[in-house]
Amino acid sequence: MKAPRHPVASRANAGSGFARKSWPRRLAIFAALLSGGFLFTFPVDFLVYRIVQQIDRPVLERAAEQLSFWGDYWPGSLLVSLLLFIGSLVVKSRRARLAALASLLAATVAGLTLDSVRFSVGRPRPYATLAAATLRLGYRPEPKFSFGRTRPDTHLPDGFYGPLGIHMFQDFPSGHAASSTATAACVLRLLPEIGIPIGLLAAAVCWSRLELRQHYLSDVTVGAIWGTFWGILFGTLFSRGRPISFGEQLASRFRNEKNL
Repeated sequence: MKAPRHPVASRANAGSGFARKSWPRRLAIFAALLSGGFLFTFPVDFLVYRIVQQIDRPVLERAAEQLSFWGDYWPGSLLVSLLLFIGSLVVKSRRARLAALASLLAATVAGLTLDSVRFSVGRPRPYATLAAATLRLGYRPEPKFSFGRTRPDTHLPDGFYGPLGIHMFQDFPSGHAASSTATAACVLRLLPEIGIPIGLLAAAVCWSRLELRQHYLSDVTVGAIWGTFWGILFGTLFSRGRPISFGEQLASRFRNEKNL
């Protein structure tokens, strides 16, 4: 008579082959979401900008400033990882230690890869105007790739201007959205009970970038999808072979008792 296999080992062995086969499909889904997210939100960038402008209130702006400050890679993502690590030592939880390291890596990789794009393509931020850009650069900027539209109050054509090296041309995609969602998605994968509130905070951080006129909706959407991908990736990699959680133990015990 065969001895029953340990649930963790059985889960890891059964899932490893499936995971290897499913990654190409996941990458295809991610690419479709990334392009679809941009194409769906890009046409309404200026409309959403005007709506946010119309409903703006001082209290919303102050809240957005705090969310943007605490929701950046530093201090936000690093602080979450540090607190998870300290918490793991207090409660002696290996899952929390894995979540601390995985979320740190996810936010770091998401931020670095996204920043290389953001600094290179040079899309103007919502607050950028032709007069301010000309004064800052010393010449009139011309887009290398124009989107064929200009917001009337800026007189600055929307498009990609290339690496100009100034903040007002580092719009696409949103770094805050990427790092905050990478952290949230990763923690949600490993510690769902903590990941849910962190996910809500990440959504609030994304809103804050719109409220402060730092990004358009398409910038935030692409950044959030990019960060979520890296969060899921590192969360999945670090979840293999982790100790089974208390909730999973209860569910497994309940199933075994039903089968007796």
